Amino acid sequence: MTTVIMVTHGTHGDVLPFVGLGRILRERGHRVEILTHAPFEAVARREGLEFTPIDTEREYERYLSDTPMLLGAGMDRWRRFYDAIGLFDQIRFECEVLKARHVPGETVFVGRHTTAISTLFAGEVLDVPTAWVAVTPVQYMSERPAVHMYRETMSDRLDAVRATLGLAPVGDWTSWFTSARLHLGLWPEWFDRAGVAAPSRVRLTGAPYGDDTFTDPVPPEADRLLDRGAVIVTGGTGRMIHERFYAAAVAACAAAGVPALVVARHRDLVPADLPQDVSWFPHLPFHQVMGRARAVLHHGGIGTVVRAVAAGVPQVLLAHGFDRSDNGMRLARLGLGSWLPERRWTTEEIVPLLNEALAADGHRERVAPYAGAARPGLRAAAEAVEELLHV
Repeated sequence: MTTVIMVTHGTHGDVLPFVGLGRILRERGHRVEILTHAPFEAVARREGLEFTPIDTEREYERYLSDTPMLLGAGMDRWRRFYDAIGLFDQIRFECEVLKARHVPGETVFVGRHTTAISTLFAGEVLDVPTAWVAVTPVQYMSERPAVHMYRETMSDRLDAVRATLGLAPVGDWTSWFTSARLHLGLWPEWFDRAGVAAPSRVRLTGAPYGDDTFTDPVPPEADRLLDRGAVIVTGGTGRMIHERFYAAAVAACAAAGVPALVVARHRDLVPADLPQDVSWFPHLPFHQVMGRARAVLHHGGIGTVVRAVAAGVPQVLLAHGFDRSDNGMRLARLGLGSWLPERRWTTEEIVPLLNEALAADGHRERVAPYAGAARPGLRAAAEAVEELLHV
């Protein structure tokens, strides 16, 4: 039996795709363990995965609270973030677990591209085949600045971790950063073609729908608003969101006179006083409700983008930070949505785009060729991981 050890970090959009991949690998007869944040233990175990937390629930909340500092300028912000959260110690811990779980000749490591460098360290010292998995195109587009960041601002601490494993300091960071034997991209080919294409070494397997792991019923209030033609407003499940996002989105819905379901894990991000027929929900099962919404007004996360395309729902993106503007530009090039950068988040600019989305003029015809191609791609990803054992 092959042992697949996965390491990932971040919010639902970064973790749940790995849980889904792990479920498929388990169903195909492999032992699967995931190392990630403590709050994801229940969902991982429900899918039959073994679980090792890399933090506590309290530490995870602190991690989320500090992520907004990554939206600033300058590479040094990453070093400050790693130092503040204790991420170098976390990398060392992950390496220790990977070494302990290693079964010679029967183990594969799978890590989140960019952050799960423990899988590359441990894979190097143990000669274990390793896959790096990206959940959004920007992770490959940002490889050069990521290499610069690690080399110029973190190499001293990372080389110290390597020394505990008996490894020499990294000599060529560019080569090392691309040293995984398998590189996967979890998005559809049509989305890749709409912008800067992934490198030729990357295998695109399609989009994961991590929210399928949630089985909660749809709340009655959400049902009521959806029956009245509500818009879904969401900025994702973390805190790396511009402070004006929810206020701007709610104000636009009120000005357009449309009911709205505001989905945000943290209530303090949402305006305290919401207009009539605008309600807050900490979570909704998007696989059940997305297709019932008239439109989606969101932050531009790729999981929400592809889920809305698959549901055939018009979308407007208020994009700021990380991959969100790139996702917005790709969507706009395909004629499947519109987007605004943060400097243009005014009611006067958002409402016309929202009204256009609500009108849905020709949207169903435009989205149809892509909706079918937005089907989940985790089975292809699982097959690619299995191939590592035969390389």
